[in-house]
Amino acid sequence: MRTLVIVSGDKSDIFFANQLAKSLTVVGIVVENQAPKRDSSPLVGRALKYISRPGLFFKKVLEVLDRKLIEPYQPYNDPSNSLDFGQEGLALETFEGIEILHTSGVNAINSPEYVSWIRDREPDVIAVCGASLLKRDLLQVPKHGVLNLHGGLSQFYRGLYTTDWAVHNGEPECVGATVHFVAEGVDDGDVVYQGRPVIEQGDNPNRLYEKVVRLGVKMMIRAIQDIEQGNCNSVRLERKGRLYLYKDFNVKAKRATWRGIEGGVIEQYLSDQQRRDERVRETLINDFSLLNQSNV
Repeated sequence: MRTLVIVSGDKSDIFFANQLAKSLTVVGIVVENQAPKRDSSPLVGRALKYISRPGLFFKKVLEVLDRKLIEPYQPYNDPSNSLDFGQEGLALETFEGIEILHTSGVNAINSPEYVSWIRDREPDVIAVCGASLLKRDLLQVPKHGVLNLHGGLSQFYRGLYTTDWAVHNGEPECVGATVHFVAEGVDDGDVVYQGRPVIEQGDNPNRLYEKVVRLGVKMMIRAIQDIEQGNCNSVRLERKGRLYLYKDFNVKAKRATWRGIEGGVIEQYLSDQQRRDERVRETLINDFSLLNQSNV
């Protein structure tokens, strides 16, 4: 099963690509650039753009002061709380026979030259983690479709930062991963597997996300193996969770999420875990934990 992998440059996505390259017949890896160019104009020039608008200028000054004096001391910036996928999250390893393409521009994965490069690799399936929305021309390249690892349970949370939002909203029971076929919507294609990590005392949003990604990698590998063996049984997502966009998870939301950890949101969940898990467990589609139990 010729597999092509599309990821961003984030630690979790590089880890995803390395793991799949070790376990599957990967014929290419695309690392998508998602970082816009920084404004390199002189500071004085940038300040002049705002000085004629006092309200906006004052807001920008406060943002700068916040970044310098407050942001560095937030718990999510403590090195002990940072995402850690080991060496496999720092850089792509070199694998014989696997070509690597780094896109230029921003969110340009659907550009004709990249679609052509991917088509030339003749993938049977494309595995995605952290990429931009893929358009029809790209979705039609692999004969067995495109699979995405979504870091959330799509019937509850779609879009971005879904692990964080589950914690922010006081619903650690909704932390999980979904492997699904990619349609032209957002995280709403037919589901192959869903799974939930074990949540423990001391977990924080970053640690939970690490667990989600590691679980999701196992689910993705198994899903592609199922396709190869003709055993893939995907199920339509009938209930679609709320869609969260990049702009939604701002500094205010991020700090509130980590304050929730300090306020005991994990402990509150664990104290009533059986009841709170039940409402989520009954909605899971192709629960990966049941598959693992059947293979013991």
